[in-house]
Amino acid sequence: MRRVCVVSTAVRLASRSERGELAHTRLNDVGLLGTRKSSLRQRGIARRDKLLQAAETLLESREMDEISLGDVALQAKVPKGSAYHFYLNIVDVYASLVARYDKELQAMMTAPVRSSVSAWPEVVEILLDRAAEFYLRKPSARQLLVGPKTLPELKMRDRQNDVVIGRIFEDQVASFFVLPAVPNRSEVFFRSVEIADLMFCLSMLRHGLITEEMTREAKRGSVAYLGSYFPAKLPRKKRS
Repeated sequence: MRRVCVVSTAVRLASRSERGELAHTRLNDVGLLGTRKSSLRQRGIARRDKLLQAAETLLESREMDEISLGDVALQAKVPKGSAYHFYLNIVDVYASLVARYDKELQAMMTAPVRSSVSAWPEVVEILLDRAAEFYLRKPSARQLLVGPKTLPELKMRDRQNDVVIGRIFEDQVASFFVLPAVPNRSEVFFRSVEIADLMFCLSMLRHGLITEEMTREAKRGSVAYLGSYFPAKLPRKKRS
């Protein structure tokens, strides 16, 4: 009887040991699977980046309606099949670039205004100079955001970003001056951004770039519109 108990105990111990080893093996398998997935994800992100950079390069020398997803894949040295795995078509690539440019433009607009300003129009003009500089440095952004061939769906995405840009303009002006309580004030700033945007679009249509003259017109139109809501002189905000 004692011998049977000993054998039974040994079997149970062996069984527990096997279960422990099996659980350890499963944990290792899960860890390896997670590592594999992480590696594949990183490779996917890298390929997406290569495709976007390739599209950006092509847009510097070619019209947006002349470029296909196959051209982008070739420029990026990525298999065409892989390109279609990440993007449905060239418009999908452009939409991703627009999203990237929108974030870059927001960051540029949000940066503090370090210059000494005496009136609120100066703040607006500084911000529009930043926008003009952004477009000057990025021919691809000019085509996709304010170019004459940009697609309606891309322009609609950019309109949504202009709502954010309008709020940034409002916040930047409000950081220096006390803004009066105007109904739909954020909407007023959004419309002022759209007026400037229109001038940039006209500049691209007529000249293929953002000229200094049209940048001045963008400032004039935007400031004049805002000036119909705000007095030329606003009280300075007290700095804490």
